[in-house]
Amino acid sequence: MFMDRLLRETQRLANIFTAMEALRLADERGNPRGWASPFGLLQIIRCCGVISDLVAAIAKAGYRECDRETLEEIASENRRVLYSVHAQISA
Repeated sequence: MFMDRLLRETQRLANIFTAMEALRLADERGNPRGWASPFGLLQIIRCCGVISDLVAAIAKAGYRECDRETLEEIASENRRVLYSVHAQISA
């Protein structure tokens, strides 16, 4: 259950970084909103929050659905994305 949701949310985050997804999210004038736009950054932060919540829920469940090493890798990558977003916003 949690792993399915985690995989879907991770895929959603990956899709934000694709050109096709940016075009799909174009504004009313047809201008693509890239991941570096305020809208894109907000979506990334939201996805990272959901991923973090799911990782915590899986950890609380006692790693029944996923091994500890995989969870730590997911959490680590999630933090890297958030640090990157923070750097982008600070610049």
